[in-house]
Amino acid sequence: MKGAKKIALIHALEESKEPIWKSFQHLWPDAVLSNYSDLSLSIDRNLGQNEHTISQRISELAKIAVTENTDAILYTCSAFGDEINLVKEQYNIPIFRPNEAAFYEAIQLKQKIKLLVTFLPSLDLLTKEIKTMMKESNIEIEVEGLYVKEALNLLQSGLLDEHNKLISSIALNQKDDSTIILGQFSMASALPSIKAENPELKVLTTPDSSVLGLKRLLDS
Repeated sequence: MKGAKKIALIHALEESKEPIWKSFQHLWPDAVLSNYSDLSLSIDRNLGQNEHTISQRISELAKIAVTENTDAILYTCSAFGDEINLVKEQYNIPIFRPNEAAFYEAIQLKQKIKLLVTFLPSLDLLTKEIKTMMKESNIEIEVEGLYVKEALNLLQSGLLDEHNKLISSIALNQKDDSTIILGQFSMASALPSIKAENPELKVLTTPDSSVLGLKRLLDS
C-alpha cells in the first residue's frame, strides 16, 4: 500500500477502539492503523493517580509510536487533554487529542454547544478544553456539559442498545439550534438512533471528526 498514511491510535479505554476503527473503515479505509494501549490509564485517572505518573505513561506510548515511523498520532480517550498537549510539544508530527477536531468543527458552526459525556472525569476537562479553543479562535459560544449517568456502565456490561437509548434520550431533549457533541469515542454508536428520531439535529461524533481532520491535514 505505497503512499498510505500510517496512523497510530493510542487507547486508554477498551470501548474506544471499535468506534475509531469503524470510522477509519468508513471514511479513510486506505490509512494504515497501528494500535497502542494502556487500558488501566482511565481507571487510574478516575482513582486520582499522581498526575506526573499519568503524564509519563501517556508520553511513553507516543514515544513507541514515533519510533515506528508513524505519520500522525490520535489519542482515543478524552480524559487526558493536558497530558496530550505536553506530548504535542515533544514531536514534529501531527498529534490529535480525541476531541480536538470535533471541537474545532463545532466552534466554527457558531451555535450553542451541548457536550455529552459518559465518563465523569471528562466533563470538566472537556468543557475547559473547548472553552480554551474558543478563546484561541476569538469565538464565544454558550457551552453546556451534560453527564449521561450510567451509560458507560451499560456499555461495559454489554448492553449496547440500552447505552445508545440513554444517550439518545438526552440528545433528543436538546433544541434544534444547538450543536451536540458526543464527547467520547465510545458514544458514537448512539448516532444512528439519534438521527432516526431527528435527522435535522446537528450531532458530531469525535471518531468521525478526528478521521476527517487527520485526512484533510495529511492529504494537503
